[in-house]
Amino acid sequence: MHKVTITNVNAKEDREAWLALRRQHITATDWPKITGTSRWGTPEDVLADKQDREVESEFGTSLPMRVGTDLEPLIIERAKPLLGSGEFLSQAFVARKHLGFTPDLMRIQEDAEWALAEIKVSVKAWRGAVPADYLDQVQFQAMVLGVDQVQVIHLQLSSWQEGLRMIRSGTLPVNRLAWYQVQVNERQRNRIERQATEWWKRNILNGVLT
Repeated sequence: MHKVTITNVNAKEDREAWLALRRQHITATDWPKITGTSRWGTPEDVLADKQDREVESEFGTSLPMRVGTDLEPLIIERAKPLLGSGEFLSQAFVARKHLGFTPDLMRIQEDAEWALAEIKVSVKAWRGAVPADYLDQVQFQAMVLGVDQVQVIHLQLSSWQEGLRMIRSGTLPVNRLAWYQVQVNERQRNRIERQATEWWKRNILNGVLT
């Protein structure tokens, strides 16, 4: 596992500081845009964000985004017992060099490998596999931290209105959560780090988008 810097800046409570920190790194949500698997953006959007130019934000206030964000605390509380004992961290910024991400849930345990969990909420079925853009995202997270696996926790809703009802009632049956274990070996992590570093040097340090 790699030595990382953890900055206690909350995306919800101190948004501007969090966004400023993101601009100094390639992040896990940037990575699918760079690789071309993202449904939410392109390499040009990543470059515009790093240069602090106007770009449509993936962190908007659409109903799906609001529901997913507000359901996270409920999902986290049900996920913690299944991740084991230790100190839990959520919504801080984890970085190594120019690479970083904001974990939905991370278990920190001294003298043991840390555990990562990424939370996703959708109304679409995944058909038994993590979608390609989310796969790129969590593999990037594993690379930054230097761990062999990430847990992806998926809640499929029948509608976004069902999500609103869960938020209002504060109830979420644990059997509604599907768990996917994404394995990321050292060779994969090294490849991702090499590609991300090359992109950073070429497009951010040298300022030429390719």
